[in-house]
Amino acid sequence: MKIIVQRGATLPFSDLPAHSVALDGYVQGPAIDVINHRYSFDHHAGCLRLVTKATCAQVLDALILGLDPREMTIYLNDIDADTVLAVWLLEHPEEVTDPRVRNLVEDVGNIDAHGPSYFPFVRDQELCQRFFKGAMEPEAIARREGAYATTDLYLLLQECLERIDKLIFRNKRFPLPRDRKAPTYEITHQGHGWIMTRSNERVFGTLYRDGYTRVVAYHPMEVHLPSGEIEYSWAYTIAKQSDLVSGFPISKILTRLAEIEPGWGGGSSIGGAPRLANGSRSFLHPDRVFELIETLLEEPET
Repeated sequence: MKIIVQRGATLPFSDLPAHSVALDGYVQGPAIDVINHRYSFDHHAGCLRLVTKATCAQVLDALILGLDPREMTIYLNDIDADTVLAVWLLEHPEEVTDPRVRNLVEDVGNIDAHGPSYFPFVRDQELCQRFFKGAMEPEAIARREGAYATTDLYLLLQECLERIDKLIFRNKRFPLPRDRKAPTYEITHQGHGWIMTRSNERVFGTLYRDGYTRVVAYHPMEVHLPSGEIEYSWAYTIAKQSDLVSGFPISKILTRLAEIEPGWGGGSSIGGAPRLANGSRSFLHPDRVFELIETLLEEPET
């Protein structure tokens, strides 16, 4: 099995080579071509997130039902808990019947699909904590310290996969970080029923706890180019607490932003800015993003 990580890359399903598996947005939307052995496991475009399994759970089901990944090339464009666990399953298809693995996939998949609101309802709190705060710690540190945009994603993937091996096969108990203070955020824009917040941390759990269910979270980014110049951009995540929240049509918002700046995308309850190959994100200023979303929300529904 071969793994290819291409930061921010997307491909139409029709262009995916034979004997390939695309994960979590490399191809937009789930798709299957059994004749050419092409598969897209995704829960972003073309589906309702509330009732669509996360990528790792789709992969688990496919492996149980007979998918043989040994001769496949695996494509992904981002590193997070969902994609890393999906790759681990493809590397270890014999483990899909292990009850701990099944519980972990269900918990990670639900949290990835439905957000931090699902944390209190996971099946195995201890295993889930050890996965997110232990096995996935390298990814969390890279994002928290602002290094994710330019880090080698393939090496980051391998580091996380090795830690999952230790968690599952050796029951590794990673030293968990001391409880950190809740992420902080600054509300910079207030729209009609929604807000924009600036924060360098994963902040949605705190925002939802504080009663904000329709949110755009953003922070500035700097990427050092080979020329020595610094390219400035903005990372945006647009989300609502679930598909049950009305008045904030994420897919419609992403489509409008993509008309201005190609590359915006996501699912029915969460999405975000383009992911460029050099690590940069969006070049739209927060004031412009606020104006575009607020104008769209003021339009009569059709």
